[in-house]
Amino acid sequence: MELNPKPTPLVSDCLSTDLWELLSLGSDEEPLCREEGAALIEAGSPHTPLLLVEAGQVEINTATGGRVTLEAPTVVGEQSLLSGRPTNATVLAGGTVRVREVQPERFWELVRTDPSGTDLLQGLTNLNIDRLKGKFHPEPYIALIAHDDRKGDLIKVAGEFLPYLQKQSLLSTEHTAQRLQGELNLTAGRVVRSGPRGGDQEVGTLVVEGLVKAVFFFPDPLTSQPHFMDVGALQRVCDVCHVPIATNRGSAIHLFTSLCSDIER
Repeated sequence: MELNPKPTPLVSDCLSTDLWELLSLGSDEEPLCREEGAALIEAGSPHTPLLLVEAGQVEINTATGGRVTLEAPTVVGEQSLLSGRPTNATVLAGGTVRVREVQPERFWELVRTDPSGTDLLQGLTNLNIDRLKGKFHPEPYIALIAHDDRKGDLIKVAGEFLPYLQKQSLLSTEHTAQRLQGELNLTAGRVVRSGPRGGDQEVGTLVVEGLVKAVFFFPDPLTSQPHFMDVGALQRVCDVCHVPIATNRGSAIHLFTSLCSDIER
C-alpha cells in the first residue's frame, strides 16, 4: 500500500485541523510505519500513547467482541489516555499504516501550557463521549444483516447497488460482514456479534442512538430462529425510531433506489 506523503488533517466536530496539528507537534519526532496485523495497542496495557493515524486504516477489536475499522486521518487511544485506566480494546494495523505517538505526559503538558490546551482537552473528551455512544464514523450507518439462508439474497441486492454502498459507512453482523467482504469486497466499518450472540440487539441500540439511517435485514421466514425475540425487537425499534427497514429483495430495491435518489438531489 502506498502512503500519502502529506496526510489530510483531521477535521470533525470534535477535533479541528488546528488541534490535530497541535497534537502532531506534541508527538514523537518521526512517524512510525507498521504493517498489516501489527498490534498498535494491546488490550489491558496500563500505559499507552495517543495514536495519530496519518495514513492507512486501523482495526479496533472491542471488549464486546465487535470490530471497528477507521480510516486515516483519525485518533485512537483517547479513552485510556483520558481515564488513566488500562485500555479495553486491541488496535491492529489494517494494512500498512503510518502513525505518530503522543505520550500521556506530553499530552497533559500541552493541555497545561498551550493556549489551545483547554480546547484540545475538550475536543478529545467530546470525541471519547461520541465513541462511548457508538459513534465512530461521521455519517450514520447502513445496516446490512441476513440470516444464513438469506445471505445470498442480500449479497445479490447489495451487488446491484455496489457504487452507492462503497461510499457509505456500513454496519453488519459478523458472518454477514464476512460474506460482504469476501464476495463484494465491501468492508463494514462496524461489525457486531452474530445475531444469536446479541448482534441484533447491538444494532437496535445504535438505531436508538440515531446512528443508523437505514436497515436491510433479511430474516428467514421458513426457519425457526433461537433469537426470534431479538429479531422482532430490532424491527420494532426501527418502527419506533422511524428508521426505514427492508426485509426482502423487493423492499430492498425500493429503499436502495430512494437512498440513491437522495444523494442525486
